[in-house]
Amino acid sequence: MYSQQQHYEGGTGVSASAQWGLVWVMELRGELDLAFIDRVERATAEVLRVFPGPLVYDLRHLGFADSLLVNHLLVTRRQRPVGLIGVNRYVDRMLEVTGTAAVLPTFASPEAAEAGLTRAR
Repeated sequence: MYSQQQHYEGGTGVSASAQWGLVWVMELRGELDLAFIDRVERATAEVLRVFPGPLVYDLRHLGFADSLLVNHLLVTRRQRPVGLIGVNRYVDRMLEVTGTAAVLPTFASPEAAEAGLTRAR
């Protein structure tokens, strides 16, 4: 799936994380809430430490997420460009209701995210 892929233990949180061209893609899985957001925060902190480019969160395997994920994405966005792929209708609605859809762009694929997040750099 992604080059230099790293896999994480457990069914909820970050299931894969790797560089994809000029972006880093983190695949999220399961139901992210207070019990599991720390896994995503730790994995993101590690990526921010080792990779200078944009981050893309792959949400295709995410069943549920609450506002903690939106907050995490916004905090990450202060440090790097952030994009989303695989947004389901629940996440899409949450982005719309919170007014964050305009600042957290969604893409159809990792390739589209790479093109969209790196063209302005």
